This record gives sequence, structure tokens and C-alpha cells, in this order.
Amino acid sequence: MQVSRLSEIDLAKAMSVAPGPALEAEMRYYNAGGGAWSYDPTRSSTSDLVGAYAPLVGAMSPVPWLKLSGQISSACNRGQRQIDANIQVSKLLFEAARDRGWSAVQEPMERLSVGFGESVRYWCDVVLADERGPFIPFFDHRRGGGLTSAAVRHIVFSMQHIGVRERHPDLNDVRLAVVRFPVAGDTRTMKVHFHDGADLLSYEELDARVRIVYETWARVSDDRAAKRRSSGGGGSTPFGF
Repeated sequence: MQVSRLSEIDLAKAMSVAPGPALEAEMRYYNAGGGAWSYDPTRSSTSDLVGAYAPLVGAMSPVPWLKLSGQISSACNRGQRQIDANIQVSKLLFEAARDRGWSAVQEPMERLSVGFGESVRYWCDVVLADERGPFIPFFDHRRGGGLTSAAVRHIVFSMQHIGVRERHPDLNDVRLAVVRFPVAGDTRTMKVHFHDGADLLSYEELDARVRIVYETWARVSDDRAAKRRSSGGGGSTPFGF
């Protein structure tokens, strides 16, 4: 049976859980349907938000916030809540990039094949740099429940190391970062977590963990389908049957 794909964030969370009963419980808790809307409008504007330029073109005039906010709002098709959330995190990133003096360059980077025909992308097509030098960011735009633990971020950093450093010789010394936008009181904040130098997982270990997660996810999905059939439910499900 074909199961629904896990998002990068949800996959990393599952990979940080020990195989067996704990992972099975994690997957039973997982909501395959996801949220009511996404942060794709923000993701698609990342390059403009951080003022990234193409190396062959050079620096250009930055896109003003008024234009960017209109562009992002227009791309939201799930109502005002999606617009508000995307605008909040987009403005935080836009202002932080300038306040912190970040520079940015566009750098196309392909997905990493892993597991049973899966591929992941724990980076975007942008390399950022601060006063300490360049770093590869992965943006977790969720209000909460995302890459909140060091164990989960360790999975992300390991994926970044394999997918970026090892495949792009000119980037083998870049730092690795996770950028989060958690809620603090009534507002959103931005936190940057850098890899602290701890040993990273090998591709073989990452590949094995992805396979175990999807094997467990398939069993859980089968169980859900069987219970649905036994209760008289039918029709289309998120799992494609």
C-alpha cells in the first residue's frame, strides 16, 4: 500500500525516536492530513526576503517589503489565518536579515535521495553569511511542535552535511543552521540554532532510519485502513485507496 509522504520536519521528528513501540506510538499520533494551510508562500519568497543575489548577476536593488508582503499575501489561498501567519514570519526574516547584517547568495541545491525512493531537502537555494561566515539554513516556520529538540535538529544537521557539504566541495566548510519562528506570548520570534560540532550521522544511518520510519508508517497505515474497513467505512482516504 502506498502511504502519504512525511514532510521534512515530521520525518526528522520520527527519525529521532527509537525504533519499536515508541516510534509506532509516534506514527499513530501523526496526522497525515497535515494543517489547514502551509507556509509555501513564504518559502517561495525566501530569496527575496533575505536579499539573495545570483553570483553571475551580482547584487541588485532589494525588493521592498511592501511589494513582498503583497506578493506573499496574494499567494495565500487558505484565508486570513494563512495570510497573517505567513506575513508574520516573512517580516521577521526580512527584518532580521537586515538588522543582523546578513548577506545572501542564490545557490541551487538538489534534493537528497534516501530510503525507499524518497528524497529530502533540508535546505533552500540560498547560502547566508553573518560576521562568522557562511551557513546553510533550514527554515522551520511552525508556531510550535517543529524542530524544538536538539535530537531532532541533529537529524537535520546530519542531512545538511550529507546533502550540501559532501556534494558541494565549495560549501564543505559552511556552518549548518535551523531557523525557527516559535510563539512567545502573543507574538512570533525568530531563533537560529547552529550545529555545535557534535558528531553527525552517516548517510547509511540516515538511510536506515528513513526506511524504518516508513516501514512503521506503512504498518500503522495498514492498521488504520483495516479498522476503517471493519467499521464499515469506505471511500477515498489520505492513503490513496
